[in-house]
Amino acid sequence: MSASPTIGFAVVGADHLHLFSIVGGLVDAGASAVAHVESGELIAGYAQWQTDSEPRSFDEVLAADDVDLIVTVGIPDERAGVAIAALEAGKAVLSAKPGVIDRRSLDRIGELVAGRSGRPFTVLFTERFENRAIGRAVAMARAGDVGRVVAVSGSGPHTLAAEHRPEWFWDPSRSGGILVDLASHQVDQFVALCGTDEPGAGIEVARSQVGNVSCPDHPEMQDVGSMTLLGPTAVGEHRVDLLSPAGLPTWGDVRLVVIGTTGTLEVRANIDPGGEGLGEHLIVVDEAGTRRVDVSGDELRWAHDLLEDLADDGERLMTQDHVLTVCDLALRAQENAGSWGSGAGR
Repeated sequence: MSASPTIGFAVVGADHLHLFSIVGGLVDAGASAVAHVESGELIAGYAQWQTDSEPRSFDEVLAADDVDLIVTVGIPDERAGVAIAALEAGKAVLSAKPGVIDRRSLDRIGELVAGRSGRPFTVLFTERFENRAIGRAVAMARAGDVGRVVAVSGSGPHTLAAEHRPEWFWDPSRSGGILVDLASHQVDQFVALCGTDEPGAGIEVARSQVGNVSCPDHPEMQDVGSMTLLGPTAVGEHRVDLLSPAGLPTWGDVRLVVIGTTGTLEVRANIDPGGEGLGEHLIVVDEAGTRRVDVSGDELRWAHDLLEDLADDGERLMTQDHVLTVCDLALRAQENAGSWGSGAGR
């Protein structure tokens, strides 16, 4: 890492709108947008926004002394290749999810980070780190506010918005498939809720399914998926899809329910349909009663924590084992998925 107190980063790959929230978080936390590689559909808009960022070749970025961190938000099947090259060059990596869509790439990343201090390969699971309600619910559960967690239900319905999707979106070999892509959020939340950062976290994929129920013009794509995760003391049931109705006034209806031995936590991440409307909603039921928790004042600290980690080899944001475990479980769920509605799958 650079001895400078300011972490310099370069963007390599710009194909998803997460680019702007990720870079915005880093810059607001004090990082410097040093350079970018001119690739990806959003790179022109990015260059107009971050005017201090210089266009450079990938090789120049990898060799640059002023670049500590590579940020990659390219097409999913390209992210791991960028990450591997960056790690081999001694750079830290921050990837949008999914960071890895194939087993060989994950194994190589594991080899590169094994035995190294700090957390050089990070996947930002934005549902937990950019949503105050989910972040607070996970923190409350880990603090024991609802007793011992015994069951988790997570769902990530999204709108299809077919007319706005790029060609690679319809190809699971490029997107990773619906469980690797969308359900990586639910895996991250379940692993975090189990309260362990040990390698593997003692979690198994008991069953998974994927299917295409609404897109006959794109027979290979997947618009629905589910998985059952078994932890040391908890069971997780998770579903993701691209079936949110057009009348929903936002991009989807993400939910999380945590059942503990003394209470429950329910999150409506971005909308409470028929209730309080748009926003981040956290509802707690425990021995004292039922209440809504106002999370509007909670600070989103992911970028601050990451930059501090990069400066001193800490693990405030999450451990390297957590990142690798989430990637591994999502891949296992995708690799072993049966067909939707067939009763197949592990």
